[in-house]
Amino acid sequence: MNLRQVILLILAFLLIFGMLRFSLQSYKVEGSSMEPLFHNREYLIVDKLTYHFRSPARGDVIVFHNPQSNGVLLIKRIIGMPGEKVEIKGGELYINGYRLQEKPGFSSIPYPDYSVTVPKGHYWVIGDNRSSTTGSHVFGPVPRSKIVGRVWVTYWPPSDWGFSPKYSAGPVPITA
Repeated sequence: MNLRQVILLILAFLLIFGMLRFSLQSYKVEGSSMEPLFHNREYLIVDKLTYHFRSPARGDVIVFHNPQSNGVLLIKRIIGMPGEKVEIKGGELYINGYRLQEKPGFSSIPYPDYSVTVPKGHYWVIGDNRSSTTGSHVFGPVPRSKIVGRVWVTYWPPSDWGFSPKYSAGPVPITA
């Protein structure tokens, strides 16, 4: 291998490394706020590239900088979109006056009633372990600029390997 080939190989390596660093990030789950789908000490790959091409969506699990402590990363699920009114009433989530129907179902939220309209450019988030989590009802809606990316894959421990589970939710009219 001559010097030119070595330089090209190093440049190719640096280019690939830079592209991966720009588009992916590792994250370690700390705590139980996202159980039962994500567990304490699991390692995840966060997709940092997708939100350069589309906006975050309801149901996406995201990693973001804690609005109250910039150095701390958190993992939560997006529930409320910009401009929506999010409420907690009787332990249930409501979007624009309609109860949020989620699959999989999560436990009720043991917090006082709450109401906020999500500001433009912000998202309302909460953990899946609704009985033991903080979220936007504690630290406020998350600015888009604080979002690192969307959880893509669990890679450690090997027994938990897999893509981020599918989630569906939508506000549904309240039926008597």
